[in-house]
Amino acid sequence: MKTKRSLAVGVIGILAIVGLLGRTASAQAPSPAAAPAPATLACDNDPPPDTNQPRNPNLPPVQNPTATPINASLLTKGLPCAENVSPLGLFGDDGLANLQRGFDFYSWLTFLALNAPADGSRIDQAKPNTPTKWAQPSNFKQLLDVMREDGKASKWEDKKIVPPECLDQYNKLKGQVMVIEMIEESFNEPFKTGPLIDQQGNYAIFDILMNKSMFDYIQQHNLQSKAGQQSKENASLKIDFPAGANKGPPAQANRPPDDPGAVMVKVSWKVLDAPAERQNFHTVDALVLMPRHPNETAKPPCLRKTLGLVGFHVGHKTVGRRQWIWTSFEHKQNVPEQQEVDRQEAKAKGPYNFYNPDCVACPVNQTPPTPWQPTYKNGLKFHDSKFRSHITRVIPLTDETKKMNKQFQDILVNTVWKNYMLLSTQWPSNFNCARQKDASTPPVPEPATDFKKEPDMNCAPAPTFLANSTLETYSQGTDPLASSSCVACHGNAVSQQVRPPNMTAEDFFNQSDFTFMLEKARGGPKP
Repeated sequence: MKTKRSLAVGVIGILAIVGLLGRTASAQAPSPAAAPAPATLACDNDPPPDTNQPRNPNLPPVQNPTATPINASLLTKGLPCAENVSPLGLFGDDGLANLQRGFDFYSWLTFLALNAPADGSRIDQAKPNTPTKWAQPSNFKQLLDVMREDGKASKWEDKKIVPPECLDQYNKLKGQVMVIEMIEESFNEPFKTGPLIDQQGNYAIFDILMNKSMFDYIQQHNLQSKAGQQSKENASLKIDFPAGANKGPPAQANRPPDDPGAVMVKVSWKVLDAPAERQNFHTVDALVLMPRHPNETAKPPCLRKTLGLVGFHVGHKTVGRRQWIWTSFEHKQNVPEQQEVDRQEAKAKGPYNFYNPDCVACPVNQTPPTPWQPTYKNGLKFHDSKFRSHITRVIPLTDETKKMNKQFQDILVNTVWKNYMLLSTQWPSNFNCARQKDASTPPVPEPATDFKKEPDMNCAPAPTFLANSTLETYSQGTDPLASSSCVACHGNAVSQQVRPPNMTAEDFFNQSDFTFMLEKARGGPKP
């Protein structure tokens, strides 16, 4: 049966995008050796819709709408500047279902554009280790490189910050390698709910990145340091990241037409020790710095590993969805759905990255035994050599999402990208609420997001719950007080701004525009 979607408002979720912050002094890396210039990541301000229904409400609807063909022509489309959706579509008068299909179509276009080869070639020609656009420093920066330990401002074109323990290897590899510093947020899931251990006994690894629009806003307002956020100049600032817009109204003033607005990406990786595994994943060559232990006298080891992509989150702010659009993808062999386990279908569909169908007695969706922190001795192996995470998907994918996934996977059939699937797209479903702008006098700068949308600043996210099995493993479900909801959770994110003595509590508004990044800012000189 088709899974029903609810318009109920999600309450507190556990989809916190937390930053990965190193606490040691890092070295500026030399420029990498000559390599093909990365293809640009300018956005498409006229992205294709999911059907031929007109998006202009003044035009008559098509009586027998047809779906936009999902074929190779979509593989060269750019990153959507914003959604292009309509309550009219293939499902008659079911406006919610029509909109959900439109947002899911947008999510697949986003996934294809971000993961397109960095050299400008087509994604259907990519090899497992072909570098992607989102992984290029010219397109996205790791949070480590923005929220620096010294709190200093930086420029987009600044060279990669490499921990000194990894610098020699980085130089020998001519900079053609990803660097991940293992701090708590890179192995412990949001709100310290625990690590995820794969079937080979390795930790899953997490990382977060931001695009240039977010970076520029942070630097412009001196938000990259704790001292900057707490300054008198920022006490009254309403943090409002740029929003992407398609051509025509509603547009955001003073933004270039190919600027997507704020986009943040969170990824999860699986360590691939066996060469045979690497043919099933998008892979990167990485230097992984082990966590620093205060009781260790030795320097933390920097391990060279091949990592395989297993989870991919995208948050994108647009003028029509100022609570952001939340996209979540996974590797299709991560976990079975719980209903497949109940029907004894899971084993035939395995093997899985985070589930063992032969372990009938293993508790499902349980956190690992403590301690959780990796050790120098064990490297990226969990301390309990017998423990493996045994994870199932609590909320199944809808039939329509599975159908769309199959269509996109078919045009990627000769690549590893056929192994990835959309879970769903969460979006603020109350349109009037989601578009509402701040009407203060004098007018506030664009995009002028109104964050006081009472009684629901989240604008009724749909679907109510959304959880990635690799990123919100232990908060899956439909419990309004505990289960994962991207919008509901991120609606609670705040900055480190401080209310001045002459400002009332009612006038002080230290929200951070649906991102936890600003909480990760560290020290720095007083501005």
